[in-house]
Amino acid sequence: MGNEAVSPVLQVDILGEIASIGFRRWMIGGAVAVVCYVKFFNIYVNKTTAILVAVMFGLAAKADIISYTNIYSAVQTDWTNTVSLHRFSPALGTLDSIQVTVESGMTTVLSVTNFSSTASDGTAITQLKVYLPSGTYNLFSDSPVLNYISEDFNYTLSGGGGVLSSPISGYASATGNLITDPSTLSAFTGSGSVHLIGSTGTRTFLSNSGGNTASSQVTTANIGTIITYDFTPFPLVPVPEPGSLALVGVGLAGLWWRRRAAGK
Repeated sequence: MGNEAVSPVLQVDILGEIASIGFRRWMIGGAVAVVCYVKFFNIYVNKTTAILVAVMFGLAAKADIISYTNIYSAVQTDWTNTVSLHRFSPALGTLDSIQVTVESGMTTVLSVTNFSSTASDGTAITQLKVYLPSGTYNLFSDSPVLNYISEDFNYTLSGGGGVLSSPISGYASATGNLITDPSTLSAFTGSGSVHLIGSTGTRTFLSNSGGNTASSQVTTANIGTIITYDFTPFPLVPVPEPGSLALVGVGLAGLWWRRRAAGK
């Protein structure tokens, strides 16, 4: 037999039928899967089932973190300053915990004077304390939050002599408590910031031999905070796979062409 031509109307009808069958199979398959799932699990909607379903569909919420950093410029000590901690946005998910890290850098210049006519020698240091009380939030267990000293400044002075050190730099940091208390989590959730009062205190220590010496210092220090929020993001809205969308699209297109052809 020779090749027989197939009419355009028949071609369209066949295409529509194939696409329609594919679409119906896809829908039936999905419906059967749902029915089997409900039948097998008896619709026990408990925590374990919810997690399994979320994992199956790639929707399981995973813990995440976000941090905010504030750094305040170095000024001469002793100072008192408002320290702001950025709140957690509830639009991101459910807040699980809070932790704050405090950092501080200092630069100090030490002055040592010998008031005696006899020589003296020794070592001088600057101590810096950083305070950040948090009250009932209990962000830190220690007060001061930071307590650190400069490098040694060694000197030798003749009678009646004096000396200034070169600038000596130092740095320290400390991480506070992991906070999960619901009332504190609530206080740190929302817009704006939580405000605390930070301050510093400095003094010198002198270890001296001979003479009659005294020391002083001029120190600048900054403060920086890093607040870290650990949270559980809201579940993502499921997005159909491209293959499923394509199959649905072919099925709908086939049905449309079939009805159009049948109407002619």
